Amino acid sequence: MTLINAINKILGVFPDRWPIPLPASAVIVVALTLSINSWVAFDRAKDFVTENELINLTPKHCQDSTFDYIIVGAGAAGMIVATRLANASRGATILLLEAGGEPSLLNDLPSMDFFLLNQKENTWIYNTTPQAYACGACDDRKSLTTRGRMLGGSTSTNFMMYVRGNREDFNRWQHEDAGGDPQWSYKALLPYFRKSEDYNGAYANRGESYVYHGKGGLLNIATYDYMPGIDQFLNAAREKGYPIGDYNGRDQEVFSPLEVTTQNGFRESTYRAFYRDTGKPYNLCVRKYAHVTKVNFANGNRHGNYAGRPRAVGVTYTRHKKEYTVWVRKEVILSAGVFGSPKLLLLSGVGPAYDLQAMNIPVVMDLPVGHNLQDHTYTIVGPFLKTPSLNPNRDITPQAAASFLLSGSGAIAAPAALAGVGFFRSPYAKPSYADLQVVQLSVALYPELPRDLNRLFGITESLLDSWFYPYHLQNTDARFPVLWLGRPKSVGQLRLASRNPEDNPIIDPQYLKHPEDMEALLHGFKKVVDLYENTRSLNTTIFPKPVPGCENLVFKSDNYYRCVIRQFSGSLYHHVGTCALGKVVDNSLRVKGIDGLRVIDASVIPRTPNGNTQASTIMVGEKGADLVIYGDKGWNGLKEGFYEHEKYNEVDLDNLYSQIKGVHNYKIFNGINDEQYGAGAEKSKVYHDNEKRSEQISYPSFSPSSPHSSEEETEKVLRASVPETSLDSSEEMNTANFKRSPLHLSVHSPEYYYW
Repeated sequence: MTLINAINKILGVFPDRWPIPLPASAVIVVALTLSINSWVAFDRAKDFVTENELINLTPKHCQDSTFDYIIVGAGAAGMIVATRLANASRGATILLLEAGGEPSLLNDLPSMDFFLLNQKENTWIYNTTPQAYACGACDDRKSLTTRGRMLGGSTSTNFMMYVRGNREDFNRWQHEDAGGDPQWSYKALLPYFRKSEDYNGAYANRGESYVYHGKGGLLNIATYDYMPGIDQFLNAAREKGYPIGDYNGRDQEVFSPLEVTTQNGFRESTYRAFYRDTGKPYNLCVRKYAHVTKVNFANGNRHGNYAGRPRAVGVTYTRHKKEYTVWVRKEVILSAGVFGSPKLLLLSGVGPAYDLQAMNIPVVMDLPVGHNLQDHTYTIVGPFLKTPSLNPNRDITPQAAASFLLSGSGAIAAPAALAGVGFFRSPYAKPSYADLQVVQLSVALYPELPRDLNRLFGITESLLDSWFYPYHLQNTDARFPVLWLGRPKSVGQLRLASRNPEDNPIIDPQYLKHPEDMEALLHGFKKVVDLYENTRSLNTTIFPKPVPGCENLVFKSDNYYRCVIRQFSGSLYHHVGTCALGKVVDNSLRVKGIDGLRVIDASVIPRTPNGNTQASTIMVGEKGADLVIYGDKGWNGLKEGFYEHEKYNEVDLDNLYSQIKGVHNYKIFNGINDEQYGAGAEKSKVYHDNEKRSEQISYPSFSPSSPHSSEEETEKVLRASVPETSLDSSEEMNTANFKRSPLHLSVHSPEYYYW
């Protein structure tokens, strides 16, 4: 405490906020760019020196040219697949090829996310084709998007929001994309969300968090303390009748504080969570700065083993300006991302035959690779001139640095002043469930903001300078609600620009082409304006200056808002679908018609979930790893055998949730809407759904005299209400390589909650 007291005494000399705004944001951008460029140059040089042909310090088995599995891409899904495979199959050798290198220390700072997304040295930077219906205020009408080129991929650069999506999103995967296969339903995928999680979020003390969240997993899910204006935002939502609750829980249509992938104030990327901080499996060989340019195939007729089907036998990649080829015994797994995986397939001859022939690429398999491109379309509502908000020129102080270093809190530990989220539906939502998401970005108008928004969204700087003048020169506090369409009907396409692996693909998402996408966003836009203007808690009007390009329309009319949406719209970096489930890959994520080749990343997601795609991509990584380890049906295959001799195969989530509400105090974040449910829990019936209803199971009841049941009692409810399994889960838990606790009980196993 003496050291801390001394530090606090020194800090007392400095103001809590700078009295005169300093150009901190400009300094941050320059310093961060120089630091990352220097780091990448150092890391690349170190990699070249330690892993060259003369002096190779890697283990001998990692110097081989043949491996059991080759995984391309170490991002959100690829890192998980690699570490799960290595831990589960100690006798197998796994090669993980990543085009980038080690993330820098700056990538671990949550507040740097605003500036990390387009660093040329360690991100892939893409621009779409000019958009006819959107991106009017963007440079050349092209939407900007990027992806992380480093270990951890975009989880090392993104805004860290952990949002799964709506349960009905995944039920649609099952019925509309996977041909009714139950392993792609929400209940079957929930264990894979929970498997990764060490949930310490805003609702961790609620009893029902045991149902919907995992504990003891490798990925920490947390909230954070620096959310300027969060109380006003949530109270305004309550005034409008929106519930406050857990958007990753039973009902998504709520408003809530945000939950993110951080640990003790630092970013928790999949690289950090699953590899760096949890022990590096000896049989996992990681080659950095390895850009894969082709998947190599063998013709089944020539080898005589694959009934004429092509088989992936290896990949070719460039590394430190040299080309290499490595071979695989079992499978090549593509986890290069929603742009990288389809591009690699197309370069290798897997894709639409007509397009490949036009490029003089020999056709290996005719599949709709690159089709079905989907993305969340955003628009900016506001700004609203409202305090408090984050101004980096004013609020990044020695106190802020000390708060971060000493307790992992404050502005530096917060992702880009994100302060609250809400989900609701429009009249155009078909099926009828939430299709809109709004996030409150509590950031001030400061002089460098036009440059920062240009780097983030590609919006033209001069337009923003004109629109914000003179407020941004006066460092005016503001809120920017960012609204996006979670379930767009517009669908685009990705295709090759050339046969050169270094060239970016052509990306045409067709934002707002479907007329109902515009009308859904218009509905949400008006709802957000109403939230800010017509509640006691926020009570502030929209920015008084018309958006450039919309000045001739009646201010705040529907046509004016439509114009604003067309001006400020584009990518939220949530692209999916280019190697879609049911179209390009089968239900086991194997590329159709090809042996030894899978795709496991965001590109297989067949339709956008109503939420940020980080969580669903991590889930796909967990699911895909099990499909490789356990066979075609993963945990489903194990459970089918178990259910053959048990009396049920499904627990009713809603009934279980209702019982927990009855035995556990139900508190809303930050003292808002403190609500307690009944003290006693009636016995409830849970049925299985296997073509017919069967024997009933009862929950244990609790005494009405114990309204505040402990977490231990809640866990007893869960243990009694879900069937015990004869399968030993300890092996699976060991492969998880838990870092925070030795939780090997079956209650924490994926199969225990396999609903």
